[in-house]
Amino acid sequence: LDPTRAVYRGVYDPTGNRLAVVISVDGAPEIFTVDADGSNLRRLTNHKAIDVSPSWSPDGKRIAFVSDRTGAPQVYLMNADGSGQRRLTFEGSYNTAPAWSPDGRWIAYETRAGGTFDIWLIDPEGRTNAPLVRHPRNDQAPSWAPDSRKIAFHSTRRGKSDIYVVDLDGADPRRLTQAAGENTHPSWGPYPR
Repeated sequence: LDPTRAVYRGVYDPTGNRLAVVISVDGAPEIFTVDADGSNLRRLTNHKAIDVSPSWSPDGKRIAFVSDRTGAPQVYLMNADGSGQRRLTFEGSYNTAPAWSPDGRWIAYETRAGGTFDIWLIDPEGRTNAPLVRHPRNDQAPSWAPDSRKIAFHSTRRGKSDIYVVDLDGADPRRLTQAAGENTHPSWGPYPR
């Protein structure tokens, strides 16, 4: 990678051999892929808008990402080579933080509704789009369980951020953190084999 460019974030593909990274190009964040050893840097997006938050499909063939090319952040999809870019979310004016389910059936994301964020689910073809969690406080940063049956997220339901987990049908939200301070951005570890 070119050390003169700011690298914002990188996520490994399902094989662990490539990363999708966000690199600033002339002040605009763009999405690239690069091999894990730093070779084969390839630009996927080329837009004056902000393109960020890549999330790989479990088969490594597609990437969900966020772009504000229509004026506000929305979730988009593209093939892993950058072709076939298309907007996925059309409900809500501010949609971010896509997270692809390990089984490939859903993309969880956060959407701003009425001044707060809720967690929604959309299928990769955009046919089904529905709220998973609605609450008058912010629910953000969805993270899938390895079996695709639960989602962890952080919420300001108690005023400060805590980590919650909820079933895929939106039932039984449970607070996991009890400590003082801000508890944010959960990430699941793999299940033991």
